[in-house]
Amino acid sequence: MIKKIIIILLICMLVAVGCQDRPEDITQSIEKQQMLTTDGIEPIHPSNKDQNKTRRDVSESIVSYAEEFGFYLNQLYTHLENLNELFYIEQPTENDAKKAIEHVRTAQDWSEYILNLNYPKEFENLHKVHISTLIELDSLMTSLENMDVNNDIHFRRARLYYENSIIALKSMEREYRGILEENGIK
Repeated sequence: MIKKIIIILLICMLVAVGCQDRPEDITQSIEKQQMLTTDGIEPIHPSNKDQNKTRRDVSESIVSYAEEFGFYLNQLYTHLENLNELFYIEQPTENDAKKAIEHVRTAQDWSEYILNLNYPKEFENLHKVHISTLIELDSLMTSLENMDVNNDIHFRRARLYYENSIIALKSMEREYRGILEENGIK
């Protein structure tokens, strides 16, 4: 009988001591224990890029292609930004149109170079977006070559193709950045 009373008192004491912990305290304690490293220092939460790098190694061919494509994107932006001189000035001239044609031609040359590279399977969707960007660049080039800067309809049509090319370029850049993040590159 005394043993039963002692056991009941012991259980009551343990329950009373255990009830002092709030659920939030218990959760925080568990999280803190999980975060502690062997040397007792709490690690910083890694970024998605760091997590991806630790999940798998990225092949050199993926990194190399990503670097080439990143340079290509910069070149496209540079050449397409130069078309602002034609489309966003008051009185564009035939000379402005010729300069614009040269910039688009150079952008197309860069595009052909990238198109001829073998791309890793991770870049397959980017390749598809790249093809649609090339279609927009071709339309822009055709429009510029046939444009009369004094004809408002020709000018507006060329500017529309220019704006579509910029939109396609930004879409391609988003896809590119998504691939970089997925693969933990840069």
